[in-house]
Amino acid sequence: MDNQQTVQYLNTDLELIATTDLASLAQALAPSHIKAASICCLHVGDMDPVGYHARFEAFGPEGNYDTPEQSINALLSAIEQLDPPLHALWQACSTKTLDIAFRSAIAPGTLSNQLSLRTLARMQVLGIDLSITLYPVDE
Repeated sequence: MDNQQTVQYLNTDLELIATTDLASLAQALAPSHIKAASICCLHVGDMDPVGYHARFEAFGPEGNYDTPEQSINALLSAIEQLDPPLHALWQACSTKTLDIAFRSAIAPGTLSNQLSLRTLARMQVLGIDLSITLYPVDE
């Protein structure tokens, strides 16, 4: 079926904002020297006027994960493994948001993706907000 005919899960991004440079956190979560790393840093740097910004995405062995739950759990596992100094930098972030992205469709239809209570609890412990973005059908 044509991709425009059905609602599709695209990916989940982790968005961070802080008053401190996030480069060391980005390097720990998405090591640039490891080509097959499961987490990719899409952006890290200064973002006027909000401060420092970083955006990450998790990838499975075959590319994007099939569900938000899989992607979110990969990101959460990486965060939970941070060394104490980097965990302190994580805690200093004023914004920690997981943004689940979907592409809308031409035809009516539904797509259901569950987040388990366990995953939501892990997010809560780490102070992560949830956002859902719906992108228009490609023209």
